[in-house]
Amino acid sequence: MISIEKAEEWLAELLDELPEAFFQELNGGVCLLPDAKLDPDFPGEDLYILGEYCQAPYLGRSIVIYYGSFEPVFGDLSPLELRRELRDTLRHEFRHHVEALAGENGLDLEDEAWLAEYLEESRPVRDPEKAAQKAYEKGLADGKRSKWWNRRKKE
Repeated sequence: MISIEKAEEWLAELLDELPEAFFQELNGGVCLLPDAKLDPDFPGEDLYILGEYCQAPYLGRSIVIYYGSFEPVFGDLSPLELRRELRDTLRHEFRHHVEALAGENGLDLEDEAWLAEYLEESRPVRDPEKAAQKAYEKGLADGKRSKWWNRRKKE
């Protein structure tokens, strides 16, 4: 796994790739935190949150990337593959931002579908639609939209 300093360097380079218009109203900027963040709505699951798009009435809009979540999920990847995952996560969160500015929620629906599929595969006794809807509603209520990844490899 790369150092957080290297991740910060990559993040700065990846931000430079994006058009200036993407940063409109992103007054909280982009923050790389050292923390790993497990999804609190699914205790006991290996669901790590890699990044979040946050909207708060008084704090504004920001993107948070959780460096610590990349280790358990992507710790065995090469540096090039890890950079791609960081890029994908950053762009995922920017898509939430751009869609929020436009009053759209297409990516929210895609995230909800992914989560429902994950829950269906990993916990068939639970109602995945209800769980996904609950997570989606809670995320909107908290002003957050997340990109989830589980530690298990997709087959």
